[in-house]
Amino acid sequence: PSVVTTMASSPLDAPTTAVSPTDGEVSVTGRRPPHRVLIYTTCYNVIDGVTLTIRKLERAILDSGGSVCILTTNSGLTKNTHLFGLGRNPNRTVVFVDNSVPIPFYSDPNDVENKIHIGFSLSGRTRRKLNEFGPTVVHVTVPDCTGLCVVDYARKRELPLMGTYHSNYVDYMDHYPGLGWLKPIIEGFTQHQYGFYHALYVPTPYVRRNLVSRWELDGITDLGVWGRGVDTRRFHPRHRSEDFRRRVLGASPSHAVVCFVGRLVPEKRTDIFASVVRRL
Repeated sequence: PSVVTTMASSPLDAPTTAVSPTDGEVSVTGRRPPHRVLIYTTCYNVIDGVTLTIRKLERAILDSGGSVCILTTNSGLTKNTHLFGLGRNPNRTVVFVDNSVPIPFYSDPNDVENKIHIGFSLSGRTRRKLNEFGPTVVHVTVPDCTGLCVVDYARKRELPLMGTYHSNYVDYMDHYPGLGWLKPIIEGFTQHQYGFYHALYVPTPYVRRNLVSRWELDGITDLGVWGRGVDTRRFHPRHRSEDFRRRVLGASPSHAVVCFVGRLVPEKRTDIFASVVRRL
C-alpha cells in the first residue's frame, strides 16, 4: 500500500487502502451512508489524555451524522460514561467487555477512579451486541488482547480496520522493576497486531520515523500522522490569573513558572522533569 504522509484533521478524513462492504451503497442524495464506527479503547472511563482524544473523535463522528459504538473494559468509574455532553445520543452505544480483570500493578483499591482492567476475549454476548450495532469501520486504540480479538472480528467481516497510536507500551516495561522480561513479548505481540491494520495513525513525525526504523511498519500498513496538538482555546494567556500565581504558587508577575502536567508514573519520565528543574 502507498504511505499516507499528509496531515489529517481526523483519521476518518484521510484515505485508506481498505474497502468497505458498504462502499458501493449510495443514498438518493448521491452520498454514501454515514459511518458506523466501532472504537475499542481499554479505559474509556479513566479520564486521561487518550480518552479525551477518543471522546473528541467520538463527538466529531456524531456531529457529522455518523454512529459510534465504544467497546471498553470496566476500568474507571461508570459515571464517567456520559461525560462532556455526549449523553444518551441515539447514535451512540457503549459496550463493556464482560470478562475483564484488574491489572494488579495498575489498580489501587484506594483509588477506584483510576482502576485499570484488561480483557482477553470477546464473549458471545459482546459479539452479539457488536453485531446489533453493525459497524462499517473498526478503530482500535490499544494493541492488547481484546484489541487482537477486535482485529479478528473485523477481518472475518471484511471491515476496514484502522488504529491510532497513543502510548509506547513496549518501552514502558523498562520502568517497572521485574517486568523487563515482558518487553520482547509485548513488542512481538504489538508488531503482530499492527500488521493487520489497513492504516495506523501516529501523533507526530518522530513517532512515525521510530516505527519505520524499528519495525519497518510503513511496508505493512499505511502509516499516517494525525497531530492532536494543544487546545489553544482552553490553554490561552487570557486565562492567566495573577491571584492564583501569587496565592498558590508564591510567584510574582515577573517569575517564570514551570509546570508538569500528567500522571505521576515512571513511564512519564518525571525523572527528566526533576533533572531540568534542578538545573534551572
